Amino acid sequence: MITKSEFWRLFRFGLVGGGATIVDLGIATLCLHLWPEISEYLVTSIGFFVAFWFSFFGHRYVTFQKHGKVSKFLLVALSSLGVRYVLLSVLLWIGLSGLLPIVIATLAVTVLTYVLSRIWVFA
Repeated sequence: MITKSEFWRLFRFGLVGGGATIVDLGIATLCLHLWPEISEYLVTSIGFFVAFWFSFFGHRYVTFQKHGKVSKFLLVALSSLGVRYVLLSVLLWIGLSGLLPIVIATLAVTVLTYVLSRIWVFA
């Protein structure tokens, strides 16, 4: 059973992660709008790097309220980005394109990011 404090931590994670996802996907949408010929991989990378700092400081000060190490968070984030690329590749391979596969791949790595952040980065 989930404790009350863990429930609220998950809630805060959802808020911060949701905000970072909005930043990430907002940047992706803007890039696709401005440069329709841009690669989904490049769009994913640009969105990721902009949202990284929003996410790190949000999780440091709001979600976990602990001073985790940026180097550990970067490793978690890069691992999540790697998983996103694999998922994105599969989604592109099956015929999806544009923003939809980017959204699916982005949302799919949320659990991985939470678990690694909780047990390793902000422990």
